[in-house]
Amino acid sequence: MNSRAHFRIFGVPVRVEPFFVIVAVLFGMQLEPLWLVFAWVLITFLAILIHELGHAFTFRAFGQRSAVVLHGFGGFTVPTGARVRLSRGKSIVVSLSGAIVQLLVVWLPARFASQTDWAQAEGRAWAFSDDFSWWPILEILQFVGLWWAVFNLLPIRPLDGGHVSEELIGFENACRLSIAAAAVAAFVAYREFTFFGLLFFALLGFLNFRDLREGRHATAFDIEAPQAAGGGPPGKAGKATPRNPLRKPSRRRGGANLQVVRPPGGGPVPDLTPRPRSGESESLAWNALRSGDGAKASSIIERAGGGVNPFLRASAALLVGPAEMADDLFESAYRTEPGGPPNLVPATLLADQGRAVAVASRLVEAKPEGLEAAGGLQTHLHYAERFRAAAEVGEKVFEAGPRSKAQTAFEVACSWARAGNADVALRWVGIAVDAGFRAPGLLDSEPDLAPVRSLPGWAAVRSRLSA
Repeated sequence: MNSRAHFRIFGVPVRVEPFFVIVAVLFGMQLEPLWLVFAWVLITFLAILIHELGHAFTFRAFGQRSAVVLHGFGGFTVPTGARVRLSRGKSIVVSLSGAIVQLLVVWLPARFASQTDWAQAEGRAWAFSDDFSWWPILEILQFVGLWWAVFNLLPIRPLDGGHVSEELIGFENACRLSIAAAAVAAFVAYREFTFFGLLFFALLGFLNFRDLREGRHATAFDIEAPQAAGGGPPGKAGKATPRNPLRKPSRRRGGANLQVVRPPGGGPVPDLTPRPRSGESESLAWNALRSGDGAKASSIIERAGGGVNPFLRASAALLVGPAEMADDLFESAYRTEPGGPPNLVPATLLADQGRAVAVASRLVEAKPEGLEAAGGLQTHLHYAERFRAAAEVGEKVFEAGPRSKAQTAFEVACSWARAGNADVALRWVGIAVDAGFRAPGLLDSEPDLAPVRSLPGWAAVRSRLSA
């Protein structure tokens, strides 16, 4: 699945999956006249987006980047980039912020507007005409703004209320509470609403039962890391907080089968767990590489025969040597799969073995595919917290003339800042500005650049952007 952000709002990447629009239309298609269906879809989009941005801006207030995906039956917000460990109180605030913002920004204004004389006149006119009127729009805004926010606060994982209960009473007790609450909600939904509500809550109850039985804590993934060729399931990362009651349920707190875009820059993002092509053998080989046992990984690969992931074979060669052979294998792997490896193990090993820049230097010579692959390696290295290697690879990419020099320079600045070299990072911020970087909001809010913004020269560089 393509995971690039479609747009940004105040620096927050947002992606809208087609299924979101389809489901919104299905939910509203019974409305009459026809123009109300379009109004319903637009209001649904805005309300859920506002809800998710409430989470995203709260994350930002706590120093954590995040991204929003509108997908399936709603949306979710996931942390991106380096994880900031949040206290229990801050995690609860993040979980509650979406519903609070939705109530304040959507429901409350619509409620006040509906009480005005103008709105009452619109309501009387609407009762006798199918022409366009603001009255049904106000009614939809009130319904969506209030009841979806309240619904999302039910103590059922993976709704926001379920994550609050998980913070307060722990994973196992939260699962038990979710199962009981889902059973009650299913009964009420069937009596008062539709059979669909029964199925929806029954599914949430089953997911919690399965997680409890398997001891499967909710995991998170990042929406801003390079996507592996062929897609794949999201992997483990830091803690994520799913958002919105109408989103498609998933065993992961972060949401559905989606990979994200590592900030800064909005490039593609990696899946964080191995996606074996040769079954269990490939998974075992990746695990051996994670523990640094190249010999064991090579033995597993040989027993598995052909067809293994080319990055797996290259990573094993990197540990057992010689280094030049590993460089050849990595170059060949990137030519075969320009989207990059399915996890962060190759980037981590390349950085730890001191071969990241050497491989990147070979890749940038093969434009444009090799240059794109080197950019993906830069992103993987940053995401693997090998910041110095990421910065050095990014410099190679910048010298080779990428499609967006401003974005590459900005990412280099972020990597140097995270590597502890704020002075060099500031110089690269200036290079990004000179190359056409024009996003002051992102510059001012990017957590990676926090140490750079405190330097004496920051104001001068920032003023060049304003000019």
